[in-house]
Amino acid sequence: MPILPAEWSLCLPMLPSLRLGSCDRDGNPHVCRALAADMLPDGRMLVLLAEHAAPLVVAAIRETAQVAMLATSPRTNRTLHLKGRDACVEPALPVHAELVASRRNTLTRELAEVDGFAGAPFLDHWYGVAVHELVAVRYTVAGAWNQTPGPHAGQAVELEPGP
Repeated sequence: MPILPAEWSLCLPMLPSLRLGSCDRDGNPHVCRALAADMLPDGRMLVLLAEHAAPLVVAAIRETAQVAMLATSPRTNRTLHLKGRDACVEPALPVHAELVASRRNTLTRELAEVDGFAGAPFLDHWYGVAVHELVAVRYTVAGAWNQTPGPHAGQAVELEPGP
């Protein structure tokens, strides 16, 4: 199973602005804000999102198992684009609350530094969900691209052999 190289997997905690998308069987795209993402010990990705805020995305993933994710740092604009073809949707676990809180804190700090949105109410709206309202999307990285603005934008990230 291919995995992200350490250069990218280790920086995932510092890429807190997340978008997750999928297409339904008819090819209609659906995109949502994800609340947290990280690489699992086996090299697959874990993405957490509020199901009530993204019912079309969740339905499309369940239909097609295809996902695309963007992870960005608002402070540096470093951006990683990932795709997967074997995504599955499961209930989030209580242990996932810590990951969501950590990513919220990182995003809060970055937005305050860049845009002056310290304590922005929209963060309470996005992250004000209980763990039982979240779903966990797991997938194998099938492709990765550096989308950081600049001369390397769009360049493929070479995946490494997994465990």
